[in-house]
This record gives sequence, C-alpha cells and structure tokens, in this order.
Amino acid sequence: MTRTIGIVAGKGGVGKTTVAINLACALAFLNKRVSLIDFNFTTSHLALEFGMLPGITLNNVLRNEVGIEKALYPVFNIYVVPASLNLADLSGIETIDLKARIKNFMKDFEIVLLDSAPGFGREALASIQASDDIILVANPTITSVVDAIKCKQLALQLGINPLGIILNRYKKKDFELKPKEISQLVELPLIGIIREDEDFLRSEAARMPLIFYKRKKAEEFVKIAHFLSGLEYKKPNFISRLRSLF
Repeated sequence: MTRTIGIVAGKGGVGKTTVAINLACALAFLNKRVSLIDFNFTTSHLALEFGMLPGITLNNVLRNEVGIEKALYPVFNIYVVPASLNLADLSGIETIDLKARIKNFMKDFEIVLLDSAPGFGREALASIQASDDIILVANPTITSVVDAIKCKQLALQLGINPLGIILNRYKKKDFELKPKEISQLVELPLIGIIREDEDFLRSEAARMPLIFYKRKKAEEFVKIAHFLSGLEYKKPNFISRLRSLF
C-alpha cells in the first residue's frame, strides 16, 4: 500500500524542499519505489531544483487533463511530479478528496513524499490532508519552532500523524536553540539533524541532490530513511562507502 508523507514547515526558507529531495533519494537507496510531488502550487520550486522545465505537471493532472503517468519524470533514482511554474495554471485545480486521488494515482509507489507549501494556507492544508504522516522541518530559531508547533497542532486537528522533526541548517552555535530544547518545545521526537554546509549550495547549483554530490555529508538522510522504513541503520564502512560511488 502506498504511504504518503508530507514534508511540511510553518515558516518559509527553512530548507524544506532540499530536505524532501535528499530524503526521497535516500529512501530509494533502500530499494523503495519513491515519488516526490510538488504541492507548492503558487511558488513551486521542485522542478527548478532539478533543472527541469516540465510541459506537463500536477496541475494538468488535478484538472483531469492527463493521467498521472504523463506528469511523472524519472530523476536520479526517484520519480518527480512537478507543479507548474506558470501562475495561470492555478485555475481549475481541484483539491477536494485529494488524498484518495493521490493514493489512486500513485498506487505503484511504496512511498510518496509531498513537498508542501510553507505556512497554513490552502496549499499547505491540502498537503497535510493528503498525507498519512507528516514530518516537520524546522531551523534552530524560536520563530521556526513556534511555527512547527502550530503545524503539529493543525495536523492533529486533521487526524494526521506527526512523526517528528528534522532540524535543518543547524550550526551548533551558542545562540541557537539546542536540539533537545526544540524536541521538548514541540513535544515530538527529533528524527534527524542536518548541519549547515556550503556543499548544499554547491549541489543546488549543480542541480544534484547532496546525497549524490557528496554522499558522506548526506548520511543523516540515510539514517532518517532507515527510520521511516523500520530498518536498523548501520554506519557504512570503507567498502560500503566505496561501493556507493559506483
């Protein structure tokens, strides 16, 4: 059965899309058939992250113009369903009963990640409602954490299970909130800590997920993928790292 997981954030700019991309690729490394859907209709960025200018998008699918197979693009080791970059394509999108439609569309996939719009508007609400579980992405700042708390409360009101928090762009500085503090404030487990690193920017410029650009620095995504798959994570040895390069 297809499992839908929303990657959500109450605040924009926390690195949610970068997390969603690398996590999707990490899940595929575990031999999962994975799709990543752009649920940010008004400010969609997912296609641009892969250097794509798609002709057919999720917008066309939701307007019942084409089948989902026309909007599936194989990228690296996953399949991406981009949203349109054209604001004119916002008209006619139907989000009612979207969860059932996504389940039906994506029945050939084990895991579907939904890259949500930030905040608490119509698009963000649609992505949460279309999810079985959600993962909150937050930065180590009080504003980001407060918005994460709001996201969690909204998900619970909608009957959606919040799995935990991915702390992103953590610098381990004295002025930042500590991971343990964030977990206590949001009252959710911390399922991953992604350190701030310029290689994220380099990989983005190369239109390549960090997990392919520099695997060693993306190992935390592999840990999270194991957690989501219910598998035991073992730190890779030298031979395993060497194999991952080929």
